[in-house]
Amino acid sequence: MTVPGILLAALIISILLNFLGLQILKYFQLKQTVRECVPQNHQAKTGTPIMGGLIIIAALDILAVLFLPRLSGLPRLTNEVIILLTLFTLTGVIGFLDDWLIVVRGKNNGLKPRYKLLGQLIIAALFCAYLLKNNFHLLVSPFLHILGMHQPVLYVLFSSFIVVGVSNAVNLTDGLDGLSAGVSIIVLLALAFIAQYSFHNSQLMYLALLAALAILGFLFFNYNPAKMFMGDVGSLSLGTLLAGFALLLHAELYLALVGLVFVWETLSVILQVGYFRLTKGGRLFKMSPFHHHLELCGWSERKIVHSAWLITAVLALVAIIFRIR
Repeated sequence: MTVPGILLAALIISILLNFLGLQILKYFQLKQTVRECVPQNHQAKTGTPIMGGLIIIAALDILAVLFLPRLSGLPRLTNEVIILLTLFTLTGVIGFLDDWLIVVRGKNNGLKPRYKLLGQLIIAALFCAYLLKNNFHLLVSPFLHILGMHQPVLYVLFSSFIVVGVSNAVNLTDGLDGLSAGVSIIVLLALAFIAQYSFHNSQLMYLALLAALAILGFLFFNYNPAKMFMGDVGSLSLGTLLAGFALLLHAELYLALVGLVFVWETLSVILQVGYFRLTKGGRLFKMSPFHHHLELCGWSERKIVHSAWLITAVLALVAIIFRIR
C-alpha cells in the first residue's frame, strides 16, 4: 500500500473509532456539565458526551502500532516514539480522573488543581529525565543555549515547565467546538515538516501526521455543533504531545510561534486574574480565556474558531519559512 493509501486508511479508521467511541460515551451517559461562569449560550451544551479524548488516545496508539513501522520503513517503533506515546497516554490518565469525577459528581468539580498539577509535573519530569539521559540538553537552540538550557538542571526544570504549560494551555483553549482540535492539527502538521526537513526523522514525522489524523477523526464529531467534547483527558494529553514533539525536535521556540493561539489564551487568563487583583475587582476582558471575550463581543463560535485556525496556519507557514532559512 502506498503512503497516501495508508494515510487514507488511517483517517477512515480514526473516523470509525470516533463514531464507535461516541456511541459508547452515549451508552454510559458520560455527559458534560457546563460551568456557570461561561457565556449563557454554553448552557445548551450540558449533556453533550464528554471524554472524547479517550478515543483520540486510543486512535493514535492503534494507528502508530498498525502503520508507523510500515510508513517509516523501520522494523519497530523507536524509543523516541514509545516515550512520547507514553507521555501522551499517561497524561490522559490524569485528565480521565478529572473528567470522571466531574461526571460522577454531576458538577464541574474534578480533581483538585494541586493534585492535577502534581501528576503533570511527575510525568513531565520523567519524560525530561529521559531526554537528559540521551543528551538532548546539549542540542538546544543557540538562544536557549545562551539562557543556560544546556545545563542539566535548568534543562529538566525548563522542559518540564514547557510540558506542563502547553498541556494546560491547550486545556484552557478547549472551550469552543473544534477550537483546540483544529489548532492542534495545524501545529502537528508544522511539527511533521520540521521532523522530516531538519532531522530526517521519518517516524516522528509520520507520528505527527497520524496524530493529526487521529484528531481529525475526532473533529468530524467535535465541529460546531459538537456531538462530543474531548474533555481534560483529551486537552491535557494533546498539550503534552505537542510539547513532547517540540522538545524531541528542539523546536521549543517554533512551538511558541505556531501555538500562539494557545499562548494568548493562557496569557489572557493570567492578565485577567492579575488585573482583577491589582484593581480589586476590575476586568481587562469581558471574560477569560479570550475566546469567551470575543463571544461576549458578538462573535459567533464558528467565526472565532475559523479565525484561530487561520492565524495558526499563517504562523505555521512563517515558522516553516524560518526553519528552511
